[in-house]
Amino acid sequence: MEGGEGAEGSSTFGRNWEELARDALILIFLKLGTMEVLRAAGSVCRSWRKVATEEPVLWRKINMIDEIYGPYGDVVFDPFLVIDPVKSARLAIDRSGGQLEEFAAAYFVNDDLLRYLCDRTNALKKLVLISNTNLSAEAISETAKRQPLLEEIEILEGPFSKKLTEIVGTACPRLKSFKLNNTFYDDEEAVILNDDEALGIAKTMHQLRHLELIGNRLTNEGLTAILDGCPHLETLDISSCFDVKMDDDMDARCARLKTVRSDYLSDSDGFDNDYGCEFDPAFFDVGDRDDW
Repeated sequence: MEGGEGAEGSSTFGRNWEELARDALILIFLKLGTMEVLRAAGSVCRSWRKVATEEPVLWRKINMIDEIYGPYGDVVFDPFLVIDPVKSARLAIDRSGGQLEEFAAAYFVNDDLLRYLCDRTNALKKLVLISNTNLSAEAISETAKRQPLLEEIEILEGPFSKKLTEIVGTACPRLKSFKLNNTFYDDEEAVILNDDEALGIAKTMHQLRHLELIGNRLTNEGLTAILDGCPHLETLDISSCFDVKMDDDMDARCARLKTVRSDYLSDSDGFDNDYGCEFDPAFFDVGDRDDW
């Protein structure tokens, strides 16, 4: 009996992970992140690498934010591996086999990478771009034109021009969620513009359900146009939009929305208002992690 129990324990300890069923490996890999599969799981053995490189279903959602960057946007230091995020992104895009639906990346995206993505898929539904200083507004415009199935777009601290919202809205009629937060502009005149972005949204994004314009220069006129032009809107975040004044008329217009965030709303209004100066980890949030 003791020999039998020892043999059984030895067999369990020495399990050959290479013999795991392909379907089981796919389920395991889907629980891992993009970089974990690229640099770790796909290198365990030949069978694991075969699954990692030959199953496009694993690469329909590419999220290169959480695993490369920490909660404060800092690069996660790995002394054993030199990370080339652009090269890694291209490899992941290639492995998607034209089935890529969601792409999220921070800091390293440039015009060439977006063109590379568009050359290899036209099925994108979600695009998240955070603090990409080497990215141009023209590249975002071209991406929108080549990805008409886009339903969610988030641009945080990125390039934007006064005509881009109209271009994006026209090119992506299915757009349901649009986040344009704390953007920087290509020209000095942009700082004095107010409602150009808002009017572009109102004119073209009629199916919009969720909108964030944190730090935007829109006024009550632009917000009124959005509320009139986006009849399906449910949530609105206009924190740090200091040219918007929430008077009685605007309160009444916003009453139909499920959630409104604005620095000018008080708790007594029944709206969500948690504006403050302390760092909020949600600043780098790209959405519900269960969606990735």
